[in-house]
Amino acid sequence: MKKLFKLLLIFTAVLTGWTSIVLLSNTNSNLEIREIIAKMYLNQKRFIFNVKDLSFLLVKDANQRFSDNSQGIIE
Repeated sequence: MKKLFKLLLIFTAVLTGWTSIVLLSNTNSNLEIREIIAKMYLNQKRFIFNVKDLSFLLVKDANQRFSDNSQGIIE
């Protein structure tokens, strides 16, 4: 597990460093790289909102099930 974490950390550091160097040197791919980075952040934002929505639905479903179970016990 430590090796996988270390590999992921090194990969992230290399990718971040490489991206920073390319963005600072104003290459031909600068605009495309910025667009991809923007898409990545949008996907992260959407993922977080989707997790939030899923959590609310799961809690709502659990509350409904508990309510139905408690009504069955009372009757």
